[in-house]
Amino acid sequence: MFSIILFSNSANSCTTFCINTDNELVFGKNYDFDIGYGIVLTNKRGVFKTAFTNDNPPAEWTSKYGSVTFNQFGREFPMGGMNEAGLVVELMWLDETVFPSPDERASVGGILQWIQYQLDNCETIQEVIDTDKFLRIPEGSIPVHYLITDKYGNTATIEFLKGQLVQHSGESLKYRTLTNDSYEKSLEYAKIFKGLGGSRMLNGTTSSMDRFTTSCTMLNNYSKEQNGNAVNYGFEILKNVSQGRATKWSIIYDIKNMKVYFKTLENSNIKTIEFAELDFDCSDPVKMIDINSDAEGNIVPLMTDYNLQINRDLIEESYNGVEFTKDISGDKRDKTAEYPETLSCGR
Repeated sequence: MFSIILFSNSANSCTTFCINTDNELVFGKNYDFDIGYGIVLTNKRGVFKTAFTNDNPPAEWTSKYGSVTFNQFGREFPMGGMNEAGLVVELMWLDETVFPSPDERASVGGILQWIQYQLDNCETIQEVIDTDKFLRIPEGSIPVHYLITDKYGNTATIEFLKGQLVQHSGESLKYRTLTNDSYEKSLEYAKIFKGLGGSRMLNGTTSSMDRFTTSCTMLNNYSKEQNGNAVNYGFEILKNVSQGRATKWSIIYDIKNMKVYFKTLENSNIKTIEFAELDFDCSDPVKMIDINSDAEGNIVPLMTDYNLQINRDLIEESYNGVEFTKDISGDKRDKTAEYPETLSCGR
């Protein structure tokens, strides 16, 4: 089955980071892209799924965890999110990505369904890393890498370079941040700047390397006593690495308190979702809300039952808004929109 086709330019320049202190664990993401449409979805536990792919064999699984995701190209294909076990997964563009050639491992339906698979099944970063033993992203999929954090405070970068998974975590992850160059190249660049090992002053541009360096510096400088709580400081980091109108969504995951904060270019009101207020039982309807809703504060009471037509309309609007997806056929768009209708509560 087709993989969502995006394209690489200056707008595909997302930034992610994690603030981890003794009593705070916050993950931040700027989503920089050409379009800002999207829906926020709840995804249920206990749902049986077969991957949306023509590769053989397709992965099959039953979701262990519910999650909240930010979706732009249809339900089940998120740009990122957090599950009820406290795992956060977010993607960024990486030109040098090379996914593995077909082998005996099962395949998911591309880079976005890989995210949903991990949120459905994993609690820790090690569990995510271990899925590489039996799960693969199709060769030729859109080039991205991932930053992930779990509720235990562990963070990892996940990259696919020369057909192999490369990860940095623990002692090999000096800074808990990622932009649009490989972690190794970004780390090498950061070493020349003051406070990070060198003597040069920060450039302050919005290039991938400079956003990485700005994020590293701000993470190093954070203290709750001087900067306030990590959620507010997280939004400050996102402001400092913003690319203006190219930054469509700014998201903060408060993992310790299981709460999500977000705002968008179209609507700067900060909206919140508390996991304690959500029902992830698969016998109850999936909930959704327009990411650019005029709401402010707690939006859980405003979320409505999932609607196939809204999903199809989102796919139409998003595909038409991206140059490399404009020519995808109506039939493929229909199949993408209808994929969630193939899922079942239990097997």
